[in-house]
Amino acid sequence: MKLDRRTRWLALYVLCLGDLMIVLDATIVNVALPSIRADLGFTEASLAWVVNAYLLTFGGFLLLGGRLGDLFGHRRLFLAGIALFTVASLACGLVDLAEHARSPRARCRASAARSSRRSRSR
Repeated sequence: MKLDRRTRWLALYVLCLGDLMIVLDATIVNVALPSIRADLGFTEASLAWVVNAYLLTFGGFLLLGGRLGDLFGHRRLFLAGIALFTVASLACGLVDLAEHARSPRARCRASAARSSRRSRSR
């Protein structure tokens, strides 16, 4: 399958936009930590787990995302990862209790790892 020049550039823009979403999400969480602490009543240890949930799930699912991309197709996995990432980010924004904040954050990073370009590299 030969892609024309315009299609390749469009694919590059979509991949860059996906990576930008991942980086922005991680940055937003780090910037929002003081607000999360004040609004949801997190302790210092709980705030550390918000960040750790990001790092642990992203790293673990990055490897899994690469393998699943090999099995099911990188394009399909990228689109599924972006869709799940969007839904998980929305769920994180709607959280009102500290106990519920960790699970959507972890799901958000898991889907981000699936859509990351690093999981698509060979």
